[in-house]
Amino acid sequence: MLKTALTLISIAVQVGGLVVAAVGLSNTFRDVAAPGERFFATVLATVLKVVRRLWTGFKSLRRRLLGRPRPTVVHGLGAAGEINFAGSARGIKTFGPLPDPAQDADDFKAAVDERLNRVFILAQDVRHDLGRETKIREQEDRRIGNDLDARLTARDQESKRATIRGLREQTIGFFFVAFGLVVQSYLDLAL
Repeated sequence: MLKTALTLISIAVQVGGLVVAAVGLSNTFRDVAAPGERFFATVLATVLKVVRRLWTGFKSLRRRLLGRPRPTVVHGLGAAGEINFAGSARGIKTFGPLPDPAQDADDFKAAVDERLNRVFILAQDVRHDLGRETKIREQEDRRIGNDLDARLTARDQESKRATIRGLREQTIGFFFVAFGLVVQSYLDLAL
């Protein structure tokens, strides 16, 4: 009677341990997997890959042992297409005609100096605007980089906590299974 009760208790502890371990595995997978990813589909796909590799290895070994040639493999040719588009727009500012240097050299020199000054001022304005835009973009890049680093750190910590929680559940479950096996083995040997 005592042996039967202890055997039933050890079986119950083992079943409970397996359930806790299965819950831990499920929680770990759910916390780490991509949304919509299915646990058993992934496990079965992995098992099928291993079986295919073993079968291919077995066939290859059998061919080598029997001295048969390797089968020929035909690969199809692929085609790829690429479309690129690049566009640009350019505006040209005109100043109008220059005075004739042969008739009035001083007016010609004054007009050229005025145009050079205007071009210099435009270049300085563009340079100033580019410098300001560069600073704004660098600040925005730093802000986005810091934000992404903070988010990645938080997500990493959350993922670690979730994984550790699932691993703890698995460890407890396997401990119960081992404890049940030890009790049952002791009962089989002692009684």
